[in-house]
Amino acid sequence: MADGTALFPIDARDKLTARLQNAVNGFVDGPRAAVENADRVLEEAITDLTRTLTERRRALRTTWQPHTAEPTPGEPTAAEPTSPAPPPTGDTEQLRLALQDYRETAERLLRL
Repeated sequence: MADGTALFPIDARDKLTARLQNAVNGFVDGPRAAVENADRVLEEAITDLTRTLTERRRALRTTWQPHTAEPTPGEPTAAEPTSPAPPPTGDTEQLRLALQDYRETAERLLRL
């Protein structure tokens, strides 16, 4: 990503990798436990990746969409706006940078 944010921070990636390796190493002594541990590692990796990408998308959207008030808890919200408000005139450079960030993020995701 343009700002250098990794999809998985190095420390989190290293911890998940170590846990997965421990699961693999434990297979001979406890096959079921090893597979259950590997399942938990994958579940946590998916959860972390989803959270990271959701936060990244939220940050990207703030660079080009008009700021709106946060919904009140319990208040129904629209899933997605049908057509975002056009950016102010002269914002082409900001939109170009946002598009570049979107492209870089999507390309990184697609290379997984």
